[in-house]
Amino acid sequence: MKKSVVTLLLSTGLILAAGSPQAHEDAPQAPMHSGVVSEAASGTNAELSLEGGMLMVYLRTHDGAPIASQDSTAELTLLSAGKKQVVALLPSGDNSLMAQGSYQAGPGSKAVLKLSLPGKSTEQFRFELK
Repeated sequence: MKKSVVTLLLSTGLILAAGSPQAHEDAPQAPMHSGVVSEAASGTNAELSLEGGMLMVYLRTHDGAPIASQDSTAELTLLSAGKKQVVALLPSGDNSLMAQGSYQAGPGSKAVLKLSLPGKSTEQFRFELK
């Protein structure tokens, strides 16, 4: 009986230890543009950045490779100081999108990004700005 309990505890410990690195790998990528990163169910990562006074979204795969933004469409819904604002985003560069028009966002703002890449289903990302 003691032997089976020890074996059970040992095997449980090994299973948990083996699963730990995998859980870490499932986290979104670290920001590369001083923004906030969110990951969709598909593994697509979007980084929302306000760096330099511009509202930008940068796209990468789960592994960190850039995703081309050409021919994509996106809109960002911002919730800031009790106000809701929808901002259109257009491709700007190889793997980025830029806000068109004025916007109000800052620390504590929340945002929802709807992104459609060519030939793929629309994806949704949620952010909370710091």
